[in-house]
Amino acid sequence: MAIRYFSRINLFFLLLGALVAGLWVYFAGGLKSLASVPWLQPGYIFPILAATASCVFMRFVRWQFLLRRVGVRVPIRPSFSIFLASLVGIATPAYLGEGIRSIFMRKQFGISFRITISVLIVERLLDVAALGIIGAITVHTWMVREVMFLLIAAALGITLVWGSLARNILLPTGTITELRNARILAQALGISLIAWVPATLLVGFSAASFGIWLSMGRGMGIFSYSTLLGGLTLMPAGIGSMGSLAIFQLQDIGLTLAQSVVIISLVRLMSTGISLVVGVIFLLLQINVRRQAISKDSTDHFNEIAHEYKEQFPAHIWNRLLDRKINLLTAVLPNPSSKAGIGLDLGCGTGHHCLAMGKRGYRVVGVDQAQTLLRQAQLLGATVTSGNALAAPFRNSSFEFVYAVGVLHHLPGVKAQEIAWGEAERVLKPGGLFIVQETNPRNPLFRLYMGYIFPILKSIDEGIEWWIDPKYWQRVDGMKLLDLQYFTFLPDFVPQWLMRYLLSLERRLEASPLRPYSVHYMAVLKKDLR
Repeated sequence: MAIRYFSRINLFFLLLGALVAGLWVYFAGGLKSLASVPWLQPGYIFPILAATASCVFMRFVRWQFLLRRVGVRVPIRPSFSIFLASLVGIATPAYLGEGIRSIFMRKQFGISFRITISVLIVERLLDVAALGIIGAITVHTWMVREVMFLLIAAALGITLVWGSLARNILLPTGTITELRNARILAQALGISLIAWVPATLLVGFSAASFGIWLSMGRGMGIFSYSTLLGGLTLMPAGIGSMGSLAIFQLQDIGLTLAQSVVIISLVRLMSTGISLVVGVIFLLLQINVRRQAISKDSTDHFNEIAHEYKEQFPAHIWNRLLDRKINLLTAVLPNPSSKAGIGLDLGCGTGHHCLAMGKRGYRVVGVDQAQTLLRQAQLLGATVTSGNALAAPFRNSSFEFVYAVGVLHHLPGVKAQEIAWGEAERVLKPGGLFIVQETNPRNPLFRLYMGYIFPILKSIDEGIEWWIDPKYWQRVDGMKLLDLQYFTFLPDFVPQWLMRYLLSLERRLEASPLRPYSVHYMAVLKKDLR
């Protein structure tokens, strides 16, 4: 019912938009007048589309970021699909239709309307603040700049007191606290600025595509001002207001009416028009989506992707990472390997680390809960057994060393992680080593990639992982941190032909003061002697 309603709303406002565009063409002197404008240069279409896509994606990142901050962790792929479906909401008054996002979140994951609507309100206020900041920097009229400053102050002020207002709609205390947290709001505002800056370049790109020179700064100011004031009219998709305001501003700086009309028509087509089309497509895809349970552990997920587990990475990346991680593991264990004793691979998966350690002469037993992965490990010849990292099926003090490679961040929360390393400490002999290799969340670029992009591109992660800061291992009860090493800087999408040229750069970075911002780290802990 809702989908049919939004489809009709979209069709109506698309037709209304076409009517408004037709009126502007008429006032500009008709098609004959527009013919005097130089032909569109197609080479500019790519940066225009890239700017629109960047804005949409970074707004999704903000949505997912705020959801996580208020305790809602849902897989990235369905959340992204829901977000794109909600783009149809721009064709409703004041964009209220974006609230369909809350309907789908409730339907698919059982998330409370109160929480998602509250996040949506904060998002809209952050949009006003971000566009106001961009406009205040780029506009040339003092009066307009004052309006921008007032909008910024109003948006940020309402955002900061939103938590207090939210008490009246019975939001959980934790949600209120997070929505009032200045640090979180500052980060969300930063994401908002990153989202809207590319979008504000659309006017400049559009003008350049018709061979018309317009400074990017002035174009950014025009986009910000017209979008903000057009939004305040509460017109669906800003029809009849945003475009008109922008056309008037372009005329004020000396462009003809015909030039102004074609520039803004292209901007609207490549932003609002494409967003509506994408929204309708994903809205239709949501018709048959059923409710999903948010998994409390990753076992089912890894059983589902077992057949494609190794294919998540190109062969040259997989082999290089495997070799690098094994080298680091063996470097901290006694040599010769016979003196290292027997070890445990906690969360062994397909057993590749067990086998690689075996080739180096080490005796290792693997344990994992994902039965499909274990069967693959057994077929490869690894010594593995079924078990849960939260309740390891071994007696106390059974192993001389335990290692967990890329496992702990898949556990459902900090408490589960604490239980897992507690189990590792239990099965270790006094003085034994616990070695953890994890993704490093300190680098914001890697955090963006691993937290928001990688789970869309690859199925090994879902976007609900709990990353562990390296500093965490400095305060683990019952164990002492012996060493903390940082390694790898090259992302998993580097092609093989380019890899050999970048390895020397990576080695320099690993030896430089920038090493704490690597992709991975290894923490070596020793169990207390008792």
